[in-house]
Amino acid sequence: MKKLLFALLPLCLLLSCQHKKSLIVIEGDIAGASNNKITLALITNDGLETLDSMKMKNGHFCFELKANDKAAQTRAASPMMYQIMLSPYNTLTTMAKGGDHILIHANAENLIENYHVSGGEEAVLMGQLDSALHAFAQPADSLYRIYSYDIYNDSLGEAVEQQYLQMVNHHKQYLKQFIQQHPDKMASFVAFYQSYNRRCFFNVQEDKALLRQITKSLKKQYPDNPYVQNMQHKLEMMDLMEAKRNTEYDTY
Repeated sequence: MKKLLFALLPLCLLLSCQHKKSLIVIEGDIAGASNNKITLALITNDGLETLDSMKMKNGHFCFELKANDKAAQTRAASPMMYQIMLSPYNTLTTMAKGGDHILIHANAENLIENYHVSGGEEAVLMGQLDSALHAFAQPADSLYRIYSYDIYNDSLGEAVEQQYLQMVNHHKQYLKQFIQQHPDKMASFVAFYQSYNRRCFFNVQEDKALLRQITKSLKKQYPDNPYVQNMQHKLEMMDLMEAKRNTEYDTY
């Protein structure tokens, strides 16, 4: 009987590991959240798809996503973005793929401000991007407050605008460097589309070559990822529209 148990033990361990790899676990502690409700949603190309919600226990939560159908298995095969939500105006976006166990520590007052994440490479990169944007936003908000004190002062407005544009250019250079360092990471898509107060740091038309580079690199690694497929389609449509405009111009 003991021999049988020892023989079955490696098999049980193997099955256990396979089971764990079929899960995405997103777990965390949120200071000041008490027993509030928290929601987990998948970010799709069409919007948000709510996956689960629960009441936290003293600020602790744990979402387990099982790959128990074809759609879930496809989703777990490559990094996807997930939104953690205390309210529609207090959210945090992370990224995970099958086998990841994401650990998040945040504050209920503002989830995205100064949070810490571990347990998945893409999630950590997302955290770096959020941290860099927060570092940009703080002085940018200060500049806006200075400008709003004397909105009709043209010389002040010009000085503030010049300093702001320098900050924008500096952050854009940071994002370019981030993309160059992580060309095969899905977080590079997020870096390209990062924005502040609805102002994007990259222009899709002017920086199309960079977007094409990201898409090409990710397509090799994640050909079935819906974000990659959607971006490939958008690039193809942009190329068709550009070709059509050029043809019409040549006709004239």
